[in-house]
Amino acid sequence: MRIVVILIVSVLIAPTVFDQPVSAFQQSVVYTCSTHPEVQSSKPRKCPKCGMKLVVQKSPAAVEPSDGVNQSSGPGGRAIEVVKQAEEYTCSMHPDVRTNAPGACPKCGMTLVPVTPAIADEFNLKFECSPRAPKPNEKIRLRFTFFNPKTSEQVKEFYITHDKLLHLFIVSEDLSQFQHIHPTFDPDGSFTMETALPVAGNYKIYCDVYPHDGAPQVLQQHLATVGYSNDLVAALAHLTPDTSFTKIVDGMKIELKLEPSEIIAGQPVALKYHLTDAKTGEPIRDLAPYLGAWGHTLILSEDQADYVHSHPEETVPDTADKSKLRGGPNATFNAFLPRPSNYRIWTQFQRGDKLTTVSFTVRAERLH
Repeated sequence: MRIVVILIVSVLIAPTVFDQPVSAFQQSVVYTCSTHPEVQSSKPRKCPKCGMKLVVQKSPAAVEPSDGVNQSSGPGGRAIEVVKQAEEYTCSMHPDVRTNAPGACPKCGMTLVPVTPAIADEFNLKFECSPRAPKPNEKIRLRFTFFNPKTSEQVKEFYITHDKLLHLFIVSEDLSQFQHIHPTFDPDGSFTMETALPVAGNYKIYCDVYPHDGAPQVLQQHLATVGYSNDLVAALAHLTPDTSFTKIVDGMKIELKLEPSEIIAGQPVALKYHLTDAKTGEPIRDLAPYLGAWGHTLILSEDQADYVHSHPEETVPDTADKSKLRGGPNATFNAFLPRPSNYRIWTQFQRGDKLTTVSFTVRAERLH
């Protein structure tokens, strides 16, 4: 009888326990990234995914009850969600910009976005491939549509991040194949593109997108080619960390220096690139801006569970004519590798009409 009473009391008090607001000792200052809100820190620093300066996150005490969603009564007594409008707006490229009204960023002209999204949930992605079972090296057409998780309506408005509405990455399961593409935004609100998958296998597709009313997010899909063996263990990546961090690609000698030299999981690391001409040894000084920056880096863990998207510390001047700007020979990317694992790094630099991609494999060790 005592056990039954305890169970009944537990059921009765459970909603009260779980609906309590966050306690005061959890309301310390938290810094976060406006582009990657999942990044949080107790100290001011730069975002390890994109290099932008972290900003102070509003404390739970500043949030209205029910996370800013008020309940009102509709016809027939039905509860209607009334979402409060964002009180602050910021620029995804310049998070230090803060206004209390929508508009354009005074530094780069990009459309300002809400600091607090109306919908914090992950959006839904519909992915279509034609033909449905592609062959290796066969031209395929991919189509992506995004849907509001609250209303199920198709999203047709997106914010620009790093010069594009959608950053698409296609990576083979063994991490040997890499594509970075920016699909065409069609009048119906979908994104389409054509490509080919060079070898048989299972591929993972990453959609880095910022839907209107939502938060920046990375949605994933899988795509397998004809001839894929379905041997999951054999197909997984088995990376070996590089012993040399110098490679020659497209006539450039690309040297990577890690600071600190030993990467510790859960601690920041700087990826410092130095570019020289492979024949003459002269510093490369003709880099063109790529996606509004002097380069681009994507990092994936061996099991593809961790995704890091970063841009250089060296900034491209906002008001200058980007078609005439040139950079180099150095570029520094800040990263944060969360778990002990092997990681594949893909870094891209633009010279003229040529986009160069170089890859390195590193190991993040457990803190000793």
